[in-house]
Amino acid sequence: MTLLDTRGIPRALFASGAGLRARLEGWDAGIRGPVGSVRRIGFLQLEPGVGATTLARETLRIVAERRTDPPLTVDVTADGALAAHLGADVTPPSDRRAYARTSADATAGLSRGPDGAFVLRPSGTQTDATGAWLDEAAPISRFFDIAITDFGPRHPTVDMAAAAALCDVVCLVSSAERGAAELSRSLAGAVTGLPERPRVVLALSDLSGTARRAPEAVAAHSLDPVVRIPRDPGLAAGAAARSLRARIALLELTAALVAGGTA
Repeated sequence: MTLLDTRGIPRALFASGAGLRARLEGWDAGIRGPVGSVRRIGFLQLEPGVGATTLARETLRIVAERRTDPPLTVDVTADGALAAHLGADVTPPSDRRAYARTSADATAGLSRGPDGAFVLRPSGTQTDATGAWLDEAAPISRFFDIAITDFGPRHPTVDMAAAAALCDVVCLVSSAERGAAELSRSLAGAVTGLPERPRVVLALSDLSGTARRAPEAVAAHSLDPVVRIPRDPGLAAGAAARSLRARIALLELTAALVAGGTA
């Protein structure tokens, strides 16, 4: 079953198959549509282990499947898990990329992931992730429609603002448990209040499979899109989502990040 195939979907999930189809098609069209010069999407997580790398990977996959031009993927996390998953090692610095004037210059020396995306894994990310992004990604991001960066865990009072300022859209990833979800909502206001004014999308990962009320409460009081990511055995194993709920949530999240809405 594809994400746009509504056959067999229980009506308990949605009021009608027609309503679901309209939402799926709207999200799909938003992901495929024009985004302007470039859409720089950054994934930041408030604590380790809540799934920012997984969501960055799945967003990349959905974007690469639906857009003609391959996106840029940047991994400035300490462990480089996203780049490793895509089969990429540390990217050697390049004067050609640093002074890029053409797309060929911008992609020189970059790895290609299995979905065709270009992958940049700068050196020096363990000590200065934002500096590595500015040195290596900033000179080339303008040559891509979509640039997706995994920033990994960032502390609200130390380096979250510096990372968020590099993005057009920030995906704040946290646990869906009440305390973490409410903290992410409060931090969203600080992020949108930065001089660069990035948009924020909250991704609440239901790691226990039992956190349902907190995401609903946060969404009811949030000015920013909120997407609950249900627990899924495929995602937990580092593979594609297996459940329909998770696949729909990932499409909704990607549409919110790329197109600016979840309706």
